[in-house]
Amino acid sequence: MYYGAQLGAALALACAFAGCKSDRPSPGSAAASTPSGEAASAAPATVTVIATDFAFDAGAQIPAGAVTLQLQNHGKEVHQAQLVRLEGGKTSQDLIAALKQHGPPPAWMKFVGGPNAAAPGHEVNAISVLEPGQYAYLCFIPSPDGVMHAAKGMVRPFEVTAAPSGAANTLPETDVAIKLVDFDFQFSQPLTTGKQRIMVENAGPQAHELVLVKLAPGKTIKDFAAWAESMKGPPPAEPVGGVGVLENGMRGIFTADLTAGDYGLICFVPDAKDGKMHLAHGMMKNIKVS
Repeated sequence: MYYGAQLGAALALACAFAGCKSDRPSPGSAAASTPSGEAASAAPATVTVIATDFAFDAGAQIPAGAVTLQLQNHGKEVHQAQLVRLEGGKTSQDLIAALKQHGPPPAWMKFVGGPNAAAPGHEVNAISVLEPGQYAYLCFIPSPDGVMHAAKGMVRPFEVTAAPSGAANTLPETDVAIKLVDFDFQFSQPLTTGKQRIMVENAGPQAHELVLVKLAPGKTIKDFAAWAESMKGPPPAEPVGGVGVLENGMRGIFTADLTAGDYGLICFVPDAKDGKMHLAHGMMKNIKVS
């Protein structure tokens, strides 16, 4: 999820389809997350999902196992590929029906990560482990008109089929780990310049996300949070990756190639108790990369 004023993923699902204001590689399909994750004996498979204004160009099936999901933003607005797993035998038809209803998302709809916000013309990624079943990509980022992209058609169901022989089935090793807790980001070590693979683990108990942004000179993550309320004027930061909403115990990985400067992390998911976004409970942090 991205841009706090337009709600977090759970609240977005309650209203997305009910009028809530909110050379090119071959596209593939995507990834989810799993609580387990030791180094895999084989490299994760790589698939590509292309985001446009307002649709996903992605395959209808991908094999189970560890997957690097590459999200390419070919649109003019920021996009994400939030992953949802449909449990209990539910199908894409059940998902579409649920998106039209008011109220909290049903228990069979599980938030399992995926690549977070990608700026126009940019690419982000997430590595996850997929079990066979029914999934969907959704984009909960709103346009400047306040309407969420999911309400404009950015919902793409897909199926994860049985894993091929020899497929990687665990998350690979990482350089840095970040734990999401109520309400903080806890680092195993500081981020540095250069390319690094970052593990994101939700140590909960609530669902959380991680949005990493590079701040404009003199700006803070609070400036970005304030801008997100209205999305008016030039943004004080640019998204550079992250992992979408993860439920308790789940993990995802993203790779970022960072230059020196000021960055921020933020979580826009609404709190289970009071409905305020987690950033209002202090879940935003300024960091310096050098």
